[in-house]
Amino acid sequence: MDWQVCQGLQTRIYRNLGNGLMSLTQQINKSWLLVGHTSNVAIEYPKFYVSEAGRQRVIRERQKNVHAWATGRLLTIAHRLDLPDLKQIYYCPYTQPYFSWLDSGEPIISADLLIVIDNQVFCTSNYQQPQLTLFGNEAT
Repeated sequence: MDWQVCQGLQTRIYRNLGNGLMSLTQQINKSWLLVGHTSNVAIEYPKFYVSEAGRQRVIRERQKNVHAWATGRLLTIAHRLDLPDLKQIYYCPYTQPYFSWLDSGEPIISADLLIVIDNQVFCTSNYQQPQLTLFGNEAT
């Protein structure tokens, strides 16, 4: 696959349990079309999504389906990156409704960079996660 053609485009990435690799889809018109499979890739500014309805279907039927993914801008990895602030991330529909840091279990909503190296998924850990604001923080 010539990833140069797809580089810089909005990309959805998820683990393909059929072949064990990461599947990449890109939006063409209104549809997300498969552009390839890989075990090494980088996604800039990923945001993580879990469909709760899809997750509940997995739990109920004990049959896997694509219901969790990250979306961001596809980058190419031209050489081995030295990023000491990378931490591994994790998702399991049976134990949690969100992606999390493998070491702490804390939820991850987005990051500066998602990197798949040898089919293991990492994100930059220095990204400041957005905080949920219910009523705003306006000064009175």
